[in-house]
Amino acid sequence: MSPITSNMFKTTTTLLCFVLAAVILMDLTSSTATDTPTPSTATETYILAKCSPAKFSPGSAYETNLNSLLSSLASSTVQSPYKNLTFPSGGVKPEPAVTVYGLFQCRGDLDQTSCSSCVSRAVALVGNTCPNAYCGFLQMENCQVRYENSSFSGVQDKTLMLNRCGQAMGFNDQDALTRIGDVIGSLGSGDGLYRTGGNGDVKGVAQCTGDLSTAQCQDCLTDAIGRLRSDCGMAQGGYVYLSKCYARFSVAGSHARQTPPYPNFGGEKDDKDDDGIGKILAIIIGFITFIILLVVFLTFLGRRCRNLQDEKWCSH
Repeated sequence: MSPITSNMFKTTTTLLCFVLAAVILMDLTSSTATDTPTPSTATETYILAKCSPAKFSPGSAYETNLNSLLSSLASSTVQSPYKNLTFPSGGVKPEPAVTVYGLFQCRGDLDQTSCSSCVSRAVALVGNTCPNAYCGFLQMENCQVRYENSSFSGVQDKTLMLNRCGQAMGFNDQDALTRIGDVIGSLGSGDGLYRTGGNGDVKGVAQCTGDLSTAQCQDCLTDAIGRLRSDCGMAQGGYVYLSKCYARFSVAGSHARQTPPYPNFGGEKDDKDDDGIGKILAIIIGFITFIILLVVFLTFLGRRCRNLQDEKWCSH
């Protein structure tokens, strides 16, 4: 092998090693981002959104009332962690085509500042997420904003909005599984619209919207907690969100890794990230293939040149 070909081979080998190392590093980084729980304490953590397919016309009376309602929800957090409003208000007789009903609710132990920040964020998101939608539902980790074109106050609704489970626990970790069972059970046997439970590093929270009665809340949470136990009882964390209540638990904050990335409103895994990684890998593989073909071609060309030189030397 000539010095030029040898140096070219060494350079190409170094480049290939660098590219392969980059691929391996990217794969490891991707796995870490997916599999390693990253606890989050931000009150603005997005969970899910639902928007009605029916749309109102821009500039309509419904839009005017909706904007007034959302603005009032955001400003009402100074008074209470829960508020149910109707627009137009002030004793005006509701008109089916233009009246908007809405509420906000913060987690039961959230301070006023954090509640206000969370609701303001939720109000901004629901406006951008559900443009011109007659009904919108947006759940953050620690607050909720909802509006509809018909009254839903005091109406029981156990529609499943979203459920997610964390990484499975090992069967040999019986102590953790026992603590999980205890915490989930304590949420079901508690009382009030807001409930918490804990056992060691296992923490649980359950809550109903403030428009439900005690009996309605228990009925809703029984359903949510039953789903949580059956679906996620062997996991490191999980949550179940129904239309009027939710229940969730975590082992050392591991439920946070289950938060769906905004703005995937259905809560399903977003395949766009996988598509992006796949495209990058395809480009890198194509580049490596091109380098290999280039090395083969240059090696052939180098040999051909040497043969021509040998022939010229022999001819003299």
